[in-house]
Amino acid sequence: MRDSLRYRGIGLAAIAAIATLALSGCSGYASPENENHHVLSLSARQAPASFAIGAYGGGEIMIQTSIFDTVLAFDLDGEIVPNLAREFEYNEDRTILTLAIRDDAEFSSGEVVDAQAVVDNLTATMNAASTAGLVGVETIEATDEYTVVVTLSEPNASLVPSLAGVGGFVAEPSTIGSETEATQPVGSGPYVLNRGETQIGEKYVLDKVEDHWRADDYPFDRIEISVIPDITAAVNGLQAGQLDHATGLSLDQSETLEGQFVTGTDNPTTWGNIWIADREGELVPALADVRVRQAINMALDRTAVERLAPGQRHGVDQLFSADGGAYLPELEGNYPYDVEAARELIAEAGYADGFSVTMPSTIASTEFEPFLTQSLAEIGITVNWETVSLQDIVANLSSKEFAMFFFPSTYSGSDALDVESALGPVFNPFGTSTPEQTELLDAANASGERDAFADLNRYFTEEAWFAPVMASTFLWAHSDSVDYMPPTLWGYSVLPWTVAED
Repeated sequence: MRDSLRYRGIGLAAIAAIATLALSGCSGYASPENENHHVLSLSARQAPASFAIGAYGGGEIMIQTSIFDTVLAFDLDGEIVPNLAREFEYNEDRTILTLAIRDDAEFSSGEVVDAQAVVDNLTATMNAASTAGLVGVETIEATDEYTVVVTLSEPNASLVPSLAGVGGFVAEPSTIGSETEATQPVGSGPYVLNRGETQIGEKYVLDKVEDHWRADDYPFDRIEISVIPDITAAVNGLQAGQLDHATGLSLDQSETLEGQFVTGTDNPTTWGNIWIADREGELVPALADVRVRQAINMALDRTAVERLAPGQRHGVDQLFSADGGAYLPELEGNYPYDVEAARELIAEAGYADGFSVTMPSTIASTEFEPFLTQSLAEIGITVNWETVSLQDIVANLSSKEFAMFFFPSTYSGSDALDVESALGPVFNPFGTSTPEQTELLDAANASGERDAFADLNRYFTEEAWFAPVMASTFLWAHSDSVDYMPPTLWGYSVLPWTVAED
């Protein structure tokens, strides 16, 4: 199987998902000295691990997208749009991507952002030890002062969305590999890190770049992000007037705040799945039979999951986000909750007496373990839970130690990136592939159409490669001093917030 690692593939986003790294709070405060000076105050549950290019290790990506311009960008509707690259175009067979870099961008150091700066950053990302960088890239060249040409060994639809995410961060080239790059970023973004007031790991202060080429899109003159791990503390800050927005509320908290604050729900942000990893039956022979995998899907009462957290979770039965082009409405309910039919499938496969499987018990699974244990027991599958620490999750999942496991992933905003993660070493540790799956993947990567991955979705679903359980959303509340538009891609940038009109 081809190497399909990327920045999400190593599990960083999944760990961020289970930590919920919910941003919580913003303030449209205008200073008494200048009523037009607006401050956006946020709280995050997890601090950025590093600002070094290619070393993203979780934490709020909106801090990085404020400091660094990305080559391309996601808009609020989840569409990929020009950014540092004012134009981007593939050749006919989608193996050469040409990027026309804008000529009016500058780093906060005063250095000009040109094609070579972009090349240096993409090369650093591609070669980074802690990420797989840009999959399938053969060469990255500056063909003139403001043109970058990226050549792929074969078509890969994940390249463009990668350039809109952490794979597309652009820092001042002289800082790459320096001793200070992890904590003293120098970017060309709409904000600069205020080093004097920032306390790494505790509080991050960002000052607006007034002459940034997108300055008009960023209404806040200052952004303050404090690391507050406890959502209750963030809610207390909201109620005390110290914060104007809190995300990641419980239903009880949301109901308490309703009426005092504007409340609402974000778009689906993460999804939980039983990753049936051992599809060739290396550890658990039964899982090699598609009927067993289908039975697992039919044993899940996804409406029961919704009842565990009303308004925050809803059952899903496809790998892809409903906002993506790969999602197929006709596959909804493909595996209805039917214990008797599931038992029949298990018996037909030769496992009428059942079998056992060991699954890792993690911070991500504990809430759902009673539900999963009971659901699988009803069709003759005995689950033995083995405790795995948060620090060891990625290593354990990618070591082929577990035949299947429950774990969340974060919707990336791209079908291609979601597939790449699903087929990467964490969620596909046994490296399973089939000729049909490979053919469908190759066709999707070469397509360029919005629904390119729909046929692969159908294959995944019908062959029961996975057992999706539920998607999660965040409940939020904010005061009337700010406006908030829930984006398709949660936590990507500060653009969803604007100063409320009087």
